[in-house]
Amino acid sequence: MLFMGVDVGTQGVRAIVVTETGNVITSNSVNFENINQATALGYCEQNPEMWWRCACQTIVKAINDIKNLGFSSEDIIAISVDGTSGTILPLDKDNKPLFNGIMYNDVRSKSEAATLHVIGRDYEKNQGYRFNASFALPKILWIKNNMPAIYEKTHRIVHQADYVVGNLSGEYGISDYSNALKTGYDLTDENWPQLINEVGLDISKLPKIIAPGEIVGKISRKAADELGLSTSTYVVAGATDGYASALAAGAVHVGDWTTIIGTTLVIKGVSQNKIIDASGNSYSHKLPSGAWMVGGASNVGGRCLNNRFEKSVFKQMDQKVDLLSPTGILIYPLVNKGERYPFLDSEAEEFIVGQPKDDETLYTALIEGVGYVERLAYDLNIKMGCEIKDEIFTTGGACRSDEWLKIRASIMNRAMKVPEVVDATIGTAMIAASKTYFSNLEQAAENMIKFNKVIEPDKEKSKIYGDLYLKFKESCKLHYKIDWLN
Repeated sequence: MLFMGVDVGTQGVRAIVVTETGNVITSNSVNFENINQATALGYCEQNPEMWWRCACQTIVKAINDIKNLGFSSEDIIAISVDGTSGTILPLDKDNKPLFNGIMYNDVRSKSEAATLHVIGRDYEKNQGYRFNASFALPKILWIKNNMPAIYEKTHRIVHQADYVVGNLSGEYGISDYSNALKTGYDLTDENWPQLINEVGLDISKLPKIIAPGEIVGKISRKAADELGLSTSTYVVAGATDGYASALAAGAVHVGDWTTIIGTTLVIKGVSQNKIIDASGNSYSHKLPSGAWMVGGASNVGGRCLNNRFEKSVFKQMDQKVDLLSPTGILIYPLVNKGERYPFLDSEAEEFIVGQPKDDETLYTALIEGVGYVERLAYDLNIKMGCEIKDEIFTTGGACRSDEWLKIRASIMNRAMKVPEVVDATIGTAMIAASKTYFSNLEQAAENMIKFNKVIEPDKEKSKIYGDLYLKFKESCKLHYKIDWLN
C-alpha cells in the first residue's frame, strides 16, 4: 500500500510516497522560480499556476520513480495536499484564478483585520484567537474593499492546498478545517459564523469544510492523463503545512509538542481541551480525534539565515557553531516588519544586542535567536496551562543541522526528538492514510513515524543560556508590545 503527500510551501513543492509502515519509496522537490510577485511594501503574492506546475513536476517525478521500482500508480491508495496557512485565492465560475494568491505573510489587510477585531470581538474570545493580517478572512475583505470587480466575479475563495486538490480531483468547493481556521470557520460548532455576513462577505463564496483525512473525491481523468496517476486513487482533505508538520513529528497525543523550523517557526502541541488565548497570540486547531492542537506561527525562522547567507555556506558555518556558542549576542531575528507569535506586534522589527565580530558569529547568534524565540513561545504555552512533556518533537529544514539542534536543546533545556522525515510531506501522507487504510490518525502515526535521533541539551551551556534568555526577555519588553510577558 502506498500513500502520497504533497507539501505546497513558501519556496516550492515537495512530494513523498510512503508505505503503510512509513518506509519512504521516493521523495523530491521543485523550487518556485518567483517567491514574491508583488512589488509593494508588505505585499506578498504568488502565481497559482506556478503552484500547480511545480506540484505536477513533483508528482510526475514520484510516479516515474515508483514505476522504476516495480510499483504502479494503482498502488497509491490516497493522496493529500498541505499548503501555507492563511493564503487565499479567488476563482471564477470556471475555477480559474482571478488574481495571484495572496500569501500568509502579506500584511496589506491590517485595516480589515482591525475591522474584524471590532465587529468580531466576542467571536474572537469564543474561538481563542485575534484576527490579524496573516489571517485569510481579512485578506478576503481586502479584496472586496479594494478590488470590487474581482470580488464580484469570484465564484469561490479557496486556500492554497484547495487549488491543488481541485486540480487533482475536479472538486474545488471543499476544504479542511485546518486551512479554514484563519478564514474564520467556527471549529467548535463546525460552521461558517454569522460574522462573515456581518462584515459584508458572501458565505456562498466559501468552501464546504470537512475534517483532515476525509475523502474529497478521486483523481480526475484529466489529472490522471496529465500526471500518470490512477483514477482509483482517493484525494483526501489535507491541512496547513504547520499542522501537517506537527503530525509528521508525532504530535498526536495530549502533552506532545513539536517545533517546526522552515522558512518560519511553527509550534504546535496537543491539549485535551481547547485553549483560549486571551491575548490572541496563539490559536487552536482541531484534531479529528476531538483533541485540540494549540500553537502559532512566528515570522522568525530559517529565512533569517537565507536573508544574509548563501545556502552553500551553511555546512561550513555549522562547523564553527559549537565553538562559538553561546555567543552572548541577543537577536530577535525578524527579516520583515511585524511579528504574529508568540506575541502580536505589527510594528516589531529585528533587534541586536551586541556586535558579532564576523560572519560565523553572526550565523551562530541568528540560530540562537531563533532558539530564544522558540523558548519564548513555550513560555506562553506554559503560562496558558498547557502540559508539555520533556521531549520536544521537531521537524523542518533546520533539523538537518545537528549544530542547530544542539543549540535549541540547550536553550530549551529539553531533548529534541527528530523523525527520519523532517518535513510536512510525511504528515500529509499520514493524513492520506488515516481513513483510507487506518482507523484514525493516531493509528497512522504509530505505524508510519520513525525516529532518527534524539539530541540532548548540553548541561553547562544550558546554564549559560538560561541567564542569556532572561536578558533576551528583558530586551523583548523594551522593544515590543508583549502583554503576557511580565
